[in-house]
Amino acid sequence: VETDRRSILGGVAALITGAAALPQAASALKYPAAEGGYKLGAPDSVVGREIRSFNGLIYNFKNTALGGGLDASTLNEPSVSFIEFGEAMKNKEVAFVEFIAPYGEKAYVTMKPKEGGPAPEPIRIGQGYPTMSKDSWSSPDYVIRSVSNFGVPYKFTVPLLAKYNKKK
Repeated sequence: VETDRRSILGGVAALITGAAALPQAASALKYPAAEGGYKLGAPDSVVGREIRSFNGLIYNFKNTALGGGLDASTLNEPSVSFIEFGEAMKNKEVAFVEFIAPYGEKAYVTMKPKEGGPAPEPIRIGQGYPTMSKDSWSSPDYVIRSVSNFGVPYKFTVPLLAKYNKKK
């Protein structure tokens, strides 16, 4: 009986020692996203987030490719690429973002005016903008989260309600 108690106490001590050493080992790891190595919308990143086992497999996302996102050649309006939009957000050049409901698969960005210049018109975020996909990380949700994280004001617009409000 004495041996069993000792082995239990030894196991508990090893568990506590291992748990105490774990945070130090984890903090010593260097991840490209933490060091600014990824750009928002870059094809080799998942919207600037490092994929680790705990934030990838928990949601059953096995395909981590962005899949290229939106193809701007299919648009019938002027647009700015998703990577340019990400750089503008990083440089604090974005004044406002409008997402079209219900999912935000269409978004328009209004840049801050240049010194002494007129206020720019909203422009569609095009090439590379994440689209909904059931088997990958690609989703407008990550754009919404990024806009919120950068502190940029945004809103969702329901197209039919917007037309109704303009009639008044």
